[in-house]
Amino acid sequence: MVNNKKLSEGAIRMNEETQEFMMIDENGKEQHCHVVFTFDAADKSYVLFSMLDANGEEIPGDLSAMTFDYDDNNGEMTNLQPVKTDAEWEMINEVVLTLLDEFEEEPQLITVINEDGTDQVCEVIHTFTSEQFGKSYVLYVPATDEPMDEREIFASQYLAGNDGSIEELLPIETDEEWVYVEDILNEL
Repeated sequence: MVNNKKLSEGAIRMNEETQEFMMIDENGKEQHCHVVFTFDAADKSYVLFSMLDANGEEIPGDLSAMTFDYDDNNGEMTNLQPVKTDAEWEMINEVVLTLLDEFEEEPQLITVINEDGTDQVCEVIHTFTSEQFGKSYVLYVPATDEPMDEREIFASQYLAGNDGSIEELLPIETDEEWVYVEDILNEL
């Protein structure tokens, strides 16, 4: 789940605006990192972070953790230290699993009437609004066990209820709207 990276101890420079920091790795090279989450437990402060590649992009699946102290003068992270015990790593992994559970949303489901008049449960993959057309749109796929990339994607205009939920599906009316919707789909 979380990697135990070999990084040197010591001070780090944090960019508060981007939540990124730089530290020195075990080979003496600068390593840029992105803060994912900080938390306090058992009288220590922990930072979960991801490594950034040379282009400043997060390296997928590369999550690590270290302990740190807060600088009393400016509140920044200082004295970065490796996590030392298996018990700490177990606790960190539990925190990560809890975060994943909290942020993992259930898919929004809608019922659509097929061309043959039967109900089809579908999963909403994206909703968006166009100021140009003054309308809201939804992209959705049939709710099946098939992998997402094998499901046909559908698009509709929709009317939202007071709570923002999809109340009614309407057809997309113009070629210009279709071009706009397809551009949004291609960006995803």
